[in-house]
Amino acid sequence: MLEMKPVRNPGLILQLFEKEKIPFSEGCGAFGIAQGETLLGYCLFRMGPAVKMLAIRCEDRFLLDGLLRAALNHSSLSGAAEADFSAISGPMRESLDQLGYFKKEPLPIEWFFSACKPCKGMI
Repeated sequence: MLEMKPVRNPGLILQLFEKEKIPFSEGCGAFGIAQGETLLGYCLFRMGPAVKMLAIRCEDRFLLDGLLRAALNHSSLSGAAEADFSAISGPMRESLDQLGYFKKEPLPIEWFFSACKPCKGMI
């Protein structure tokens, strides 16, 4: 069974930040997708009025979309109104662009869930 949820293990969070060579600071966290004990993808972020996505890793395009939707929902419930993807570049940015994540920057989370619907017509 797939689970998408905040990573609660402090050691794993620090390990993921080290792997991505991103300094860990206050407000930083991780959201992951796992099957059993196997981590299939994750996003690293820093919370604030806008959640700043620092790194995203997920090989499967559909899992990637679900992971980001879950992470954005978590961020919204934690008080973030927008998502800033400016730190994401290269192939991951291209994948997110194909999924429709950059129709507005920064991304208004409420608008994303109510009007954007980037996965419509993908299946």
